[in-house]
Amino acid sequence: MFRRSSKVYKNDKSKIGIALLAIIFCLSFVLCGFTINRDKSSQAIAKSNNSSYVLIEQSTNRVLKADNEHARLPMASTTKAMTAIIVIENAKLSDIVTIPTEAVGVEGSSIYLKKGEKLSVKDLLYGLMLRSGNDSAVALAIHTAGSIDKFVALMNKKVEQLGLKNTCFKNPHGLSANGHYTSAYDLAIIASYAMNNATFKEIVGTKLHVIKCDNEEENRYFANKNRILYNYNGGNGIKTGYTTEAGRCLIASSERNGMQVIAVAINHYDYFDLCSRLMDYAYDNYQMQKVVDKTKPYATIDVKKGGKLKKAELYAKNDIFYPLKKDGSEVIDTKIETIDKLVAPHNVETSCGTIKIYIGNHLKFDEKLYTIYNIEKKFSISDFWS
Repeated sequence: MFRRSSKVYKNDKSKIGIALLAIIFCLSFVLCGFTINRDKSSQAIAKSNNSSYVLIEQSTNRVLKADNEHARLPMASTTKAMTAIIVIENAKLSDIVTIPTEAVGVEGSSIYLKKGEKLSVKDLLYGLMLRSGNDSAVALAIHTAGSIDKFVALMNKKVEQLGLKNTCFKNPHGLSANGHYTSAYDLAIIASYAMNNATFKEIVGTKLHVIKCDNEEENRYFANKNRILYNYNGGNGIKTGYTTEAGRCLIASSERNGMQVIAVAINHYDYFDLCSRLMDYAYDNYQMQKVVDKTKPYATIDVKKGGKLKKAELYAKNDIFYPLKKDGSEVIDTKIETIDKLVAPHNVETSCGTIKIYIGNHLKFDEKLYTIYNIEKKFSISDFWS
């Protein structure tokens, strides 16, 4: 007997048969899911007052393309991106959750949890992000914070920490509720923050997760609903969403040639196609370029009381990359400021200046400059007489 992936596959023939069922289920996304046949021109991207989209580069959060990106709109199950990162940051993946009554029979998409059954936080996170289990969201929220209200408070606290202005959460799953909204831009920033977490990135990039049971016939198979993983070159996340009020929503992410991008579509019928075209636009028009090189000396300053050492070179501590247009039309301006002179003894951790990077007359980076070694004070006759 065969049931949906979030339920149980029962096959009394062999392990091979079960594996083949799982493989066929995953391949169905590729063969029958959707075909990307997109017009890459900007005119192909639809606009609506009740819809929005945004495209950002993940490491810098630079907006590469957007429309109506700050409009407050309902976002359905893309809510669960915030739910997942809050759980990951506040609960142990190995914790065992006893499913409470509140998590049974929750409206909408489900992984069919039963009262009293026990699953790990990690497995519930896969059920949350791959199968969009609303019941999983409730179980995780109660386990993590003690109640749904307390968990929602954690979600909104993170909103404040991220400096978001157009987001408010009322629940952990995204079902319609008064005052539950976000913007395409805010949702992209939440996703960008979450993708810095290795556990979150691994989960949302997984195509199939199996919860194994002692009785093999009771295994759960979670196949990811996000078609970007199957159909887009470099696709690695993140979350789909749909309600009648919110429409079709998607956070999509991908990585090529060292550039990770995130596209968000809220209330777009062709959300997979739209996000695919947006990400195409990023790769066609931008590339990551090194704007600060930690191996390059950016200034040389005089050293006093350093014995034979009369000058010292200053370096940045880290390489810095930024997405720039491939056509070279963006002007990079570098400004260096340093102290007049360095007086020994000097500790390598003490900053001696700054490097400021301007792109299009906008300050993008303000980094400190350092020597790459300690400088000891050398004794001299003048020190003796002083």
